[in-house]
Amino acid sequence: MEGLIVAIGMPVIIITIISVVMVIGALVITSGVKYPKVQFYKIDQKWEHGPLLLSATEANPVAPGYHGHGHDDLIGGSASGKW
Repeated sequence: MEGLIVAIGMPVIIITIISVVMVIGALVITSGVKYPKVQFYKIDQKWEHGPLLLSATEANPVAPGYHGHGHDDLIGGSASGKW
């Protein structure tokens, strides 16, 4: 049993110590890195990005196309308008 503890325990301890040293080294190296501040959108600003499509599901159309109609019957419906 003691041989098994040494055979398994020593590599685990060595790997743990190496991992902790690497994490501390990474924290020290990246501590001076400054990331750009996130600019939040406000309603009075001009929208300068492309259109966004947000969906709650990755579902396919509910009904198949029939009688020459397309796939307009989507889960969740759709909306359009001018703001």
